[in-house]
Amino acid sequence: MKLRKFFITAMVCLLSLFAFLPGTQSVFAYETIRVSIPVDCLEVYGNNKHTYKLKIESENESFPTPVSDILTIAEDSAGAFEIELTEPGTYYYSIYEVAGNDANIQYDSSRYNITVFTENNENGGLHCTITACRAGTDSKTESISFQDIVLSETETTTAATETTTAAHTTVVTEVTTAETTMEHKTDIINSILTGDSFPAHAIRLVMLISAMTAIFAFLFKRDQSEEDEKNE
Repeated sequence: MKLRKFFITAMVCLLSLFAFLPGTQSVFAYETIRVSIPVDCLEVYGNNKHTYKLKIESENESFPTPVSDILTIAEDSAGAFEIELTEPGTYYYSIYEVAGNDANIQYDSSRYNITVFTENNENGGLHCTITACRAGTDSKTESISFQDIVLSETETTTAATETTTAAHTTVVTEVTTAETTMEHKTDIINSILTGDSFPAHAIRLVMLISAMTAIFAFLFKRDQSEEDEKNE
């Protein structure tokens, strides 16, 4: 019984010592691998100095952080986002172009959803598989590419004209509404003065009756006074 307890105690001590020895923990750690997610920036016809600004975002803060989340790539060139992985797992990212402020450029609004699947390989290391899909679809795409377009002078002028026309139309509508209201008020005043569409003859009749009533009352009162004087 004592020998058994001694054996168990000795094993626990040896395992504890082995766990804290320098270099022993590396046996249980995976070797870090760096994976690349390639992107293509296509030629922008009509602008030989155009550059693309691309960004990668992770869907979870716990996912491995890319070496750089921004890439600036000249047109008709390629680049790659890089991520360092230290353990198996499935990680999700998205890549898109950051639109610039050039009014003559139509920036690509494409967005790609990236899945990075990492697992153990036969040698005990890590093996990685990367898939990409356009946002809104489940179909895998063979490449992550962006294509900006230079707007023609006609398209740029048309867009500016439409904006100006819209603003002008709004102003004209407001002025027209005010003018219509004023014209309506003027028509009412003119109708009263000229008698058009207004019962002016009724007013005249009322005024005539009122005048005759007043005259009749005055004459009646005067005659009554004269008769009273005679009786006295």
